Amino acid sequence: MRPQPLPGISRPARRQPGFSLVELMVALAVGLTLVLVVGYAYLGSKQTFRVQDALSRMQENARFVFETMGFDIRMAGFGGCPAQTAVNVLSNATDWDKDLLNFPLVGYEGGVSTFPTGVAGNVLRGDALTVVRASEVEYIVQADVSPTMTLTTTHDIQQNDIVVATDCTHQAIFQMTGPANTANTATTINRNGGLNTAVNLGSGGVAYPFAAGSRVMQMSGVNYFIRNNASGEPGLVRFRRTGANGTTTPANAADWARLELAEGIQDMQITYGVDTTTPSADGVVDTYLRADEIAGIGPGATLAEKWQRVLSVRIALLLVSPGSDAYTAEPQTYTFNGTTTTPTDRRLRKVFNTTIAVRNRLP
Repeated sequence: MRPQPLPGISRPARRQPGFSLVELMVALAVGLTLVLVVGYAYLGSKQTFRVQDALSRMQENARFVFETMGFDIRMAGFGGCPAQTAVNVLSNATDWDKDLLNFPLVGYEGGVSTFPTGVAGNVLRGDALTVVRASEVEYIVQADVSPTMTLTTTHDIQQNDIVVATDCTHQAIFQMTGPANTANTATTINRNGGLNTAVNLGSGGVAYPFAAGSRVMQMSGVNYFIRNNASGEPGLVRFRRTGANGTTTPANAADWARLELAEGIQDMQITYGVDTTTPSADGVVDTYLRADEIAGIGPGATLAEKWQRVLSVRIALLLVSPGSDAYTAEPQTYTFNGTTTTPTDRRLRKVFNTTIAVRNRLP
């Protein structure tokens, strides 16, 4: 019989065995493996997120640019409604942003064409495009007694803006020289405004009053091209004259508006769908030409007639991921405008294409 401990005396506790060296090393190895697996998954997920985020931003920018350009291009040459006669009394009516009657849509081939005033010297690379049209916002004429037109409501036409008046029989393009409308409360505009002494809005030397119910619209002349922004990144700019809107050469930079539509537009190439059917156009695109090819190949006796044969615009954009961060482990090859390139910066690049119909020229 085992002797019992005396009352009040406890039995000694047994010692707990520790981990052996082998067990400790195994535990460390398992823990390190778990850390590596979790870390690798985290880094992979983070990189995937960065790439998808960059691609999403590029796609969003391309979609926004196409939507903005598409609206202007579809409206190229819009003057309210077709008219039998038209007159432009501006002294610089052939400026790129005012020639609604002859060149409502015209392109410039990068490295070949001469870019227009205010655009030349600002283009980083690629092509440029000019679109001239009347605004989609119409004001109704209540009475037209020279030297003013009275409208049925207040308007936001500013002093020196270029406007288009039409009654679907006759169309006139002139400058609104007054009254000043800083608060958008005026209901009249100066119908005799112009950049020269011409005050006759008629055709063939005959004065023309616009009857009640005629339309008055602001005219929009814009140019699209690529330039670097303040951060040194390329972006697509929507360029238009503002301020001294009617002068041939604006006095300062404040008279020009350069609205960057989207950052990361590295290149833009444009071709034009031309109806080459002769002697009469049939309203069907037969071929796509560059801007410099239209003057030499396109049908028509004058350059204006050649550009009138353009029925659609095909735009190709090369977008680059934002910033200077590398997104890929190896340089990525891309093909744009028939040229294959492998840049070394490891940034993402993607090509987007669209074709836009010139709606006012389609049958």
